[in-house]
Amino acid sequence: MSVTIGDVADRAGVSTATVSRVLSGSVKARAATRERVLSAVRELGYRPSGVARSLKLQRTQTMGVIISDVENPYFAEMVRAIEDVARELDYALLLCNGAEDPEREAAYLELLAERRVDGIVIATGGVGKRHARWLAHAPIPVVMVNTETPVPGVPTILSDNRDGGRLAGELLIRLGHRELGHLAAPAAHAAAGPRLAGVRDALKAAGLGGDCLAIAEGDGHVAGGERAMFELLDSAPGVTGVVCYNDLTAIGALRALRASGRRVPADVSVIGFDNLDLSAYVDPPLTTVVQQKQAMARWAVERLVGIIKAGPRRLDEGAGSAGSTAVGPGSGAKEKVLRLPVTLLERESTGPAPRGILSPNTKGLRP
Repeated sequence: MSVTIGDVADRAGVSTATVSRVLSGSVKARAATRERVLSAVRELGYRPSGVARSLKLQRTQTMGVIISDVENPYFAEMVRAIEDVARELDYALLLCNGAEDPEREAAYLELLAERRVDGIVIATGGVGKRHARWLAHAPIPVVMVNTETPVPGVPTILSDNRDGGRLAGELLIRLGHRELGHLAAPAAHAAAGPRLAGVRDALKAAGLGGDCLAIAEGDGHVAGGERAMFELLDSAPGVTGVVCYNDLTAIGALRALRASGRRVPADVSVIGFDNLDLSAYVDPPLTTVVQQKQAMARWAVERLVGIIKAGPRRLDEGAGSAGSTAVGPGSGAKEKVLRLPVTLLERESTGPAPRGILSPNTKGLRP
């Protein structure tokens, strides 16, 4: 039979209310009383009921996290960063892998709400657009990480993806490259458009036309990056510098370039995006755009917990109809999107443009 709070109270010689107050810390007890209660807890091996605690506090101390791809190291690193902050604040996580499947995402949104999580962190591109109606009437608080939504009032933090593309393009131009390539991701990826736009910004600022940029579309994964790089080499064999949608795409590009007989960076320079831990260990180590993943995770979790602790507020205190109650994303307040700056980390995958040009009919350089 499991030990109850009554057993602890009998052992300590106090009331169950006193045991509850000591364990919750809600009221300061005398030192001797507190010690008797804690000794009884240790001796009996008592574990407070999480269900009872949740009913009393009206919170479960859990938050849901929805990501795009559990196999993608970017999301593994992001989830770890979110979990670290959540643990600091005494929250546990329920992790859901949306897999870029709208039906699966919708099911997880409903499931998390039904499981009474206190709030949700969404770190997957496209959910904001695909499930805007749900987010607009979310029954629990929601915070978005590295993705945007057209729904006003949803706290959102993301990287300045467009500026990251610009930094990558500027580096290649500064190194003398004039035949650039971009391995993009499908438009469904929220960051795909801004990152490509940033590369084009760099070309425009340097006075280079759009004909200096060749584009092939990958899928955000290594195999897709490899395939897209082969397509790019077929359509633009003279390319000497490539900006990739993310680090996984760049790793695939390295494989394709090596298979084609091209050297990195002697023949072709390659830049990734995300600064995954593994990007420092590929051959050659990858130049990449650095996102502040830990800072995004901390802001998101602390913002979500702040909303949870504040509780529902009357919409007539802010925006909304009189007399209604907001429990969803921004509790009725209009939120601004917070964009964190990115930096460029130069490693060995980038170098000066080759003096010769790539021949359409050979794998190497033609002097």
